[in-house]
Amino acid sequence: MVLFLQDLIRIRTQVPPGENYDRITRFLAKRLEELGCQVWIHEAPEEYIVKSGRDFLGLSGPRSNLIARSRGTEGSPVLHINGHTDVQPATPTGWSTDPFEGVVKDGHVFGRGSSDDKAELTALVFALEAIRESGPPLKGDLLLTATCDEEIGGIAGLGYLFDKHLVTADFGIELDGSADNIGIAYNGRIRYLLTSHGRAAHGQTPHLGINAIEKMSKMITALTAYWRGVLMQRGVDIPVSPSLKLDRLVAMLNIGTIKGGVQGATVPDTCTSEILRCIVPGETREDAEREIREILDEVRSKDPDVNYQLTEINYRDGCYISPNHPYVVEINNIIKDVIGHPLPLYGHTASCDMNYQINQGRIPCVGFGAGGPYSRGHGVDENVKISELLDLAKIVSTIILRKLT
Repeated sequence: MVLFLQDLIRIRTQVPPGENYDRITRFLAKRLEELGCQVWIHEAPEEYIVKSGRDFLGLSGPRSNLIARSRGTEGSPVLHINGHTDVQPATPTGWSTDPFEGVVKDGHVFGRGSSDDKAELTALVFALEAIRESGPPLKGDLLLTATCDEEIGGIAGLGYLFDKHLVTADFGIELDGSADNIGIAYNGRIRYLLTSHGRAAHGQTPHLGINAIEKMSKMITALTAYWRGVLMQRGVDIPVSPSLKLDRLVAMLNIGTIKGGVQGATVPDTCTSEILRCIVPGETREDAEREIREILDEVRSKDPDVNYQLTEINYRDGCYISPNHPYVVEINNIIKDVIGHPLPLYGHTASCDMNYQINQGRIPCVGFGAGGPYSRGHGVDENVKISELLDLAKIVSTIILRKLT
């Protein structure tokens, strides 16, 4: 199992740009076909890559998605389990190991994607292998997907598969999360590009120009006050992990990048900033953009030289399932039977592909995985405990057997 995870880590699937999706999809397809699954590889067409933010994010390469079906004797019910193949880019410095080697150290596997989300894909494959080797035949169908671009919204990944009705099921599992809780709610998110337009001039006569960076700083200051003073107070009564240091699930806004200017001796005429707006269940895409524009317009009303453009890069909706839903209760009872205790039910400020299963697929679904706060997901020295990888495979195989036999 560890060797398989290492093989996945060594296939670099960083997004952006979105590399080697075809390679990792073929690798998984071969293994699942050996386990008796029917497999299909679906490439999202160009329009989905554009909608994902191709031009803003620098996306390139095929958007390969795998569907594998293990058919049962009766064909019903259908359980859909999803994991994603893409990973966040690894920073070039700071790692104690090569981020794409899957080094084993002190009972952990280190590497980009070790906990998010290649441990989950590994557990899924080995859960099916265990059932094939020693379990009873399934009555219902097991539908597995390994999809791309989750880290940037999943539009050309699981979103594409649901949009084209290539995935239909009765209930689902999103293998993307932590070993210490079950996800029942995930924030949606909107990525924007904010552009400040100014007027170039000589750096020693700045009064003759309009400094786009200076105007951007005013807008960023206003947006920061807005998210700290307004959004952090806007929440829904869904508990979150204590590690977040919040008392409930709240809305968020992040200033992710800022770029502008060509040199110190020139007044910059353009400055851009990428902004991420996280929306809680119940907030709408339209309301979120309206509020941001109101903030920016207020800044402009105080400084007529502020000239901005706000462009949406991409969007993903949030999702929610009640903690009292019978499916949630059932899955947590199964987890309790495997590891000896139930898991807390939490909302997450992050987003994931579970929104497609709940919102587009209209199926009850929960999210969990391997790792936890120690894993440093998206960060330097990302890692996963081997013991949690094994536990996850046991949990997944038990859920499959309980639901489909």
